Amino acid sequence: MVDRVVVVGASAGGIGPLQTLVAGLPEDLPAAVLVTVHLPATADSHLPRLLSRCGPLPAAHPVDGQLLSPASILVAPPDLHLTVRGERVRLYRGPRENRQRPAVDPMFRSAAAAFGPGVVAVVLSGALDDGSVGAAAVAAQDGVVVVQDPVEARVSAMPRAALAAVRRARRTPTAELAAVVTDLVRPPEAVPGATPHPASPERSPTMTGGPTALTDLGTPAALGCPECQGGMYESTPDGAVSYTCHVGHAWSAQSLLDAQHQAVEGAVYNAASKLMEIAAVHRRLAEVPDALEGREEHLRAAERAEQRALRVQQLATEDPTP
Repeated sequence: MVDRVVVVGASAGGIGPLQTLVAGLPEDLPAAVLVTVHLPATADSHLPRLLSRCGPLPAAHPVDGQLLSPASILVAPPDLHLTVRGERVRLYRGPRENRQRPAVDPMFRSAAAAFGPGVVAVVLSGALDDGSVGAAAVAAQDGVVVVQDPVEARVSAMPRAALAAVRRARRTPTAELAAVVTDLVRPPEAVPGATPHPASPERSPTMTGGPTALTDLGTPAALGCPECQGGMYESTPDGAVSYTCHVGHAWSAQSLLDAQHQAVEGAVYNAASKLMEIAAVHRRLAEVPDALEGREEHLRAAERAEQRALRVQQLATEDPTP
């Protein structure tokens, strides 16, 4: 029976510290280890083989419905969210969260729902803030959040976001991650009459990941989903602001801001491109002898469109932050 899990989330710059963590874990670790690293959907992931070579614990991509077992590492496959339901693995190709699949947040949330205080969540190097909402869910269920010291992270955004979301998270040097995690999952000294923590029942679809009813999503927000343009709902179940659209795309606040900034930049450049196309057509018509308008008028129109395009492009170089 598994009553403790270690869930590890990483993105850019996270492979090195992940290897350091795995290398220091003992062969008799009394917990299952689940790992999600952001991967492209078409990636050919060799991460399980790499991690198996780092330390004594075997690593593999799981299959849906697989039982968790202690002293083993399960790695999220490309294009599938890795979550847990009870003591079994659940893999599903659900909506992207923070534009990622696999994403860290659904793994953290599902572990918190299934194992409560038996969870140790580890956040390693990565961009933006995937994992911060899930880390808050772990902390809300009395689990422990361990964060790689952002000073040592190659990309510090994910660790900093997790520390901001969970004030009691343990900021830990990379070299000490394995020792801290091992100490946290070691069972306490036996107390007469005490019983081990059982796997907790699932709390809600929102906690575990997967399809949700609209009533589970929170308060309607006057925002459109950057992924599908659908209506968005805001929720703060564990103190961290998050957004979910009606089909399930989920966003932490910082990832949503980043997507919105990208959308603004794309719209600005699209407008500039259309103005340049207008200028090109006017210049082509200026070469036609029998054009409806005179050559000089077409050239002036082309010049106006080009000037507007330049002004619009300047907007894209400005900082969109107020």
